[in-house]
Amino acid sequence: MSFQEQILLWNHAALKVLDVRRTTMQPGESIHGYQLPASVFLYASRGRAQLLLDHTVYSADRCHVCHAGKGTFLDIVNVMETFEYFMVFYKAVLALPARKDLLRLQEKSNPFKLQFGFMPQHSLSLFLQMEEMHQQWIQLGALEKFHVKALFHRFVYEMLQQLQEQGGEMTGPEPVGQAIRYMQERYAEQITLQGLAELLDCNGRQLQRLFKAQVSMGPMEYLMQVRLGKAKSLLQHTDVPITEIAEDVGYADSYYFSRIFKKHVGVSPRRFREKSGQADFRRQNPLVLSHFPIVPSKLQTYSGLGEDEYHYQNLGGGMTSYANSSPKSSIAIGFMMTLALLLSVCSGPAAVSAQADGSSVYTKRALVQSTAVVGGTSESTAMASVQTTRTITHLKGELPLDKIPEKIVVLDAQYIDQLLALGTQPVGTVIATSDVSEFPAYLSHQLSGIQLMGTKEKPDLQAIRLAEPDLIICTEFQAHKYDELAQMAPTLLLDRNADWRSTLQTFGQILDKEQEVPYVLASYEHKIATLQAALASKLGGETVALIRPRDYQIRLHTIAHRTADILYGDLGIQAPDCAKDKESSSKWISLESLQHVDRLLVLTDDSNKELISEYQKSEEWQRLRAVQANQVYSVNTTMWIGYYGPIAIDLILDEIAEAFLQENLPTV
Repeated sequence: MSFQEQILLWNHAALKVLDVRRTTMQPGESIHGYQLPASVFLYASRGRAQLLLDHTVYSADRCHVCHAGKGTFLDIVNVMETFEYFMVFYKAVLALPARKDLLRLQEKSNPFKLQFGFMPQHSLSLFLQMEEMHQQWIQLGALEKFHVKALFHRFVYEMLQQLQEQGGEMTGPEPVGQAIRYMQERYAEQITLQGLAELLDCNGRQLQRLFKAQVSMGPMEYLMQVRLGKAKSLLQHTDVPITEIAEDVGYADSYYFSRIFKKHVGVSPRRFREKSGQADFRRQNPLVLSHFPIVPSKLQTYSGLGEDEYHYQNLGGGMTSYANSSPKSSIAIGFMMTLALLLSVCSGPAAVSAQADGSSVYTKRALVQSTAVVGGTSESTAMASVQTTRTITHLKGELPLDKIPEKIVVLDAQYIDQLLALGTQPVGTVIATSDVSEFPAYLSHQLSGIQLMGTKEKPDLQAIRLAEPDLIICTEFQAHKYDELAQMAPTLLLDRNADWRSTLQTFGQILDKEQEVPYVLASYEHKIATLQAALASKLGGETVALIRPRDYQIRLHTIAHRTADILYGDLGIQAPDCAKDKESSSKWISLESLQHVDRLLVLTDDSNKELISEYQKSEEWQRLRAVQANQVYSVNTTMWIGYYGPIAIDLILDEIAEAFLQENLPTV
């Protein structure tokens, strides 16, 4: 593709800025295997490092500019001095209606996916525009976002102009290499050809054709070979049951796994283990453990509008406490109470009782509650006497634990919920920058003596060091600090957007309480099943939208959002067409887009109460079908969005039941 053809496509594209980030790395730090969730411009503003885009090496000195498309793997290594850089994530689509010749040109070579890096001769103006974009972006106002869009167009123009003058070379993406790396790292996940193609932003048939040309087999055949290779290693070197091995390598059905294994290896998994001399090995090594995850970690995900996920505020309300009971018995009680609640949901108003203040609450609320916590650890943990080494798989590899950690620091507040559900309190945690209070009310009364460690964006490293933790748990927000954290204590890097059930199983491994996790999951699944049936009968085909008014706009949470998935995935509630977006977890929409939605769940907190009040007074709001039918419900942002764990989710289910079956939640 000629440079003029590229300019033609840039000129006809609609450009949308998804995120603007500014990051600083210190000498010795590195980033490995970050798969870009969107096209990106990276501008190095200070220092020196090496950038790898799908293994193509660029020496990034001050003012260096790089570009890569969605799906590219980014590594930043050899940071010799303080390295600061900007990243602008964007999405580009041809404005419709687009001419057929432009569509064919884009299919031939997409300029928004090309990889290149160069040192601009006139770098000052590019730097100033990058800096201004970042300053405007973090203000989060609608006008500032519009300014960012204008600045981005100017940046792209000047960058392309200098690239043309300097004759910079561009290379196309390597979807086959990207797919291979993804499958080798994520083989245990549910991977489909279409899902892989969407992840790499390409056509499924095109990926199949390229794969066969380069590897002599299709992507799914290659994935099967990777899985079988991992399975053979597990059969040879561990005592893990075959049913678990099947699950470890991505096959939920062990019978199907055995058939595939025998077809391609020639013998059954059991026979393969016997022929490998595994029986003698096991007798000599009775405590050999698997080095592969039972619950595989997921790819780091990104939403261009995801900053909404992390604004918390105080929540009124409370929950029943079962102090002094053991974790297992308390969860069993929670399970029994869940059954009682489900019966009460189906039986109608008898499940609700009037309180002294005139409010109504469930008299039989199903809760997953922790044991009494003393000094950051539960009594059951302190009494544990026999420990075995456990290998925890996380985003940085594997971490062996030979004892139960008693002093855990979490650098994402949502993990407080996960730990309390298993009877353990962390000794330290970060808080959100916009909290009215330090912790939401549904958890705060359970916390005692917990230390604050800054925010997730800026954790207080000195406070963490002084806490002398046995284990630090961080997320992608602190990935650039991982090496420094790991020097203080064993550190796990978890995917903060992983399914809460997967995360709970990981915490079960960490605390050696895996046997307690099924109680929580069984309680949830039973509650979901009964509530789903009741909602199907009540709602029929009515649509429900989860929205958050913010920055004088309406943010809609789509089917890709982790909390919205409880509504649409687990409970089977009908999503409106505007929410059926699988690429972004949330997006800005107009009030008119909600005109035909039957019910609205409005995320409310101290930051948007005044804005909601303004919307209520508008004619557009009053014309909404949900408003006219008095089917608008206020729910708390903190509990619904911020704290993604079993205790919060159990309460969310209760609120859904109250809203849609009992109509007892206050309306907006």
